[in-house]
Amino acid sequence: MDEYVLPRDTLAAFQAGHTACHNPGLLFERYVPKIESDGQKRALLQRVIGCQPEAALIKAHLARWQALAAHAGATTFQATTQWRFVTGLGRKGALEVGFHFHPLYGFPIIPGSGLKGVARTWALLGEGKDEEDPEFVAVFGRAAKKGEPESAGRTGGAVFFDAVLGGPIKLELDVINPHYPDYYRPNDRQPPANWQSPVPVYFLAVPAGTRFHFAVGWRGSGDSHAHGLAMEWLKAGLRDVGVGAKTGAGYGYWEVA
Repeated sequence: MDEYVLPRDTLAAFQAGHTACHNPGLLFERYVPKIESDGQKRALLQRVIGCQPEAALIKAHLARWQALAAHAGATTFQATTQWRFVTGLGRKGALEVGFHFHPLYGFPIIPGSGLKGVARTWALLGEGKDEEDPEFVAVFGRAAKKGEPESAGRTGGAVFFDAVLGGPIKLELDVINPHYPDYYRPNDRQPPANWQSPVPVYFLAVPAGTRFHFAVGWRGSGDSHAHGLAMEWLKAGLRDVGVGAKTGAGYGYWEVA
């Protein structure tokens, strides 16, 4: 039986109702049992996958998100994962692999800060912009340089919303399988060799064909040209740069509607 380090009342409530769980984020981040083997970690991730958020809750959350985007004058679009997508893998936690769940509802989201980074990367690498380019500054702003007053800095106009699910989802279990684990141990590093045993590292992934909704708003007085550039750079980044972890292995690329 799993051993949990939780307050007595909390543990009693969890054990009485965990079979009816509809918040996988709680299982993943708050109700983690004592882990003593890779098998226990995998079993917990399987339970997280089996914990399905309610479709009605996802629909209601999307409706509120759309109303907020419309009220803010944001431009919206949809995109679908070409293959698996991993969000928040580098977040620290008891399982040593992260995932970004909505803090209240427990289904996957993509933070707007990450999407801003994707658009910025495309502007710099795909469009050849630099941080002094007027169009780049209009979208992302810039900090005051050394010797300049703070007032020389500028806030970018683009506002990147968190991307949210378009419908129900079932996460998938994926694995990283390092073949030379002794090489990655800093205190006892050994050269890569074929007699070392692989140590599978399991993690969660969003499956291919999952639809998300994206929105980019604008701060202050409208600038339709710069706003359009922010949208263009985000869409190109989703297609060609990728979002999240392991993009070099094909994760996190999107078909943009």
